[in-house]
Amino acid sequence: MIKLKGASKAVAVAASLILASSFVTGCSQSPGSGPTAGGSPGASATGLAPVELTWYYPGTPQKDVSKVEDALNAYLKDKINATIKLNAIDFGVYSDKTSVMIGAGDDFDIMFTASWLGYGQNVAKGAFLDITDLLKQYCPNTMAALNPNFITGSQIDGKNYGLPTQKELAHNHGLLYRKDLADKYGIDMSTVKSWEDLEPIFAKIKQADPDVYPLAASYKTESYLQTLMNLDPVGDSTTPGKLLPDGSTTVINEYATPEAKAYMELYHKWYLEGYINPNAATDKDEDADRKAGNFFTMITTLKPLVNEDYNASYGFDWAQQDITAPYVTGNDAMGSMQAISRTSKNPERALMFLELVNTDPYVNNLINFGVEGTHYVKTADNTIDYAPGLDSSTSGYAPNEGWVFGNQFINYIFKGQNPGKWQQYKDYNANATPSVIMGFQLDTEPIQTELAACANVIAQYVPTLNVGADDVDTVLPQFLQALKDAGVDKVIAEKQKQIDAWLASK
Repeated sequence: MIKLKGASKAVAVAASLILASSFVTGCSQSPGSGPTAGGSPGASATGLAPVELTWYYPGTPQKDVSKVEDALNAYLKDKINATIKLNAIDFGVYSDKTSVMIGAGDDFDIMFTASWLGYGQNVAKGAFLDITDLLKQYCPNTMAALNPNFITGSQIDGKNYGLPTQKELAHNHGLLYRKDLADKYGIDMSTVKSWEDLEPIFAKIKQADPDVYPLAASYKTESYLQTLMNLDPVGDSTTPGKLLPDGSTTVINEYATPEAKAYMELYHKWYLEGYINPNAATDKDEDADRKAGNFFTMITTLKPLVNEDYNASYGFDWAQQDITAPYVTGNDAMGSMQAISRTSKNPERALMFLELVNTDPYVNNLINFGVEGTHYVKTADNTIDYAPGLDSSTSGYAPNEGWVFGNQFINYIFKGQNPGKWQQYKDYNANATPSVIMGFQLDTEPIQTELAACANVIAQYVPTLNVGADDVDTVLPQFLQALKDAGVDKVIAEKQKQIDAWLASK
């Protein structure tokens, strides 16, 4: 468990809880309700002093954000007597900019956070308030709707410092591929049950369409072994020391396993066969490659209907083929959350706002899709399309990141998408197998030096191993020795020690 050093205890909010608690009873309405019907039947802003809230989240800043804020604030006035300032920060610089904000003690109310954005480290620094009790009081309907694994899986020392987003809870691994090419060349992707089954398909694509690379491989330092071996990350997924998904609680050095070597050798073979872009280790513009249709398939993390997201973002006709079953880890539970800053002067009102984001379809869809009639039009109940003459590239407001903002299960569906999407998500979550260490949080403090040293080694070796560019017999022993010199054995021993202690305390 992460041990908190100097974290705020939200002591300053006690007096205002008494005033505000009588005014919010939660929200309950059907998707599609408009502003005149939105919100909780008993909710009222009566007696609440006006406040201005600020929300920081990752995404492309939108030209028409002020129009959305105007509509949103007009609605919020009667609900919770608050206004909100929406602050999108480009994904590429979000982590750095928010780290500076936190370090400087900047005033703000709500910040998007996640396991992959240093959530645990920021909690240990005291950046976010303990909102365990506040969530029960100010976000009761949001909490009641969340899968319990979201709540327990995102806790640190048994307390909640972030409100998870209602979305897919689990993950599985498999393929995204261009269905147009599969149909054109008579390829039945449903026959692919393992990664090795791809080899004859890659050979066929390479021969039939030399301008298309059969596989998109990534330079990223997070190893493909996380995907190929379906590992439980035990903390940050980029750090070494993981669990196999078979119920074992023994931490392994994934890079030193026979399975890892076999997959690296398979990728190297594919690289030599020309199935992978020879510049993959240095080509960092993945979006451009996807939009250009430069490859046939990618091995990736999936969820229900993720192919529809690719259709909308990158064009072409994408399909998906699952290889592994749905699995839930602590990182999944912490994949998208909203935290309340320790500098917030109005944490209760910020949570009232988040209750509306997660339970009021008008608020939720306004933030996601903009103003009806200006940015989108309804084509049926809960189904929308871009306003006439607009698309995702020309609309003044099209963030296309519902998983960032809040409860996706009350998002509208775009025309052409599967109308049963959110039910599929619910079923997917319900049928997923949770990790045997669900709720465990790694305390990285005892191994900070070793983790930093291992990260440098991984950054040196993994990008080329990821894309098959290295001779495995030559480079893998060098990589393993460098990890050993960096202290990987201490990292694994510490992870094992903490897991054993956590299991013993259950």
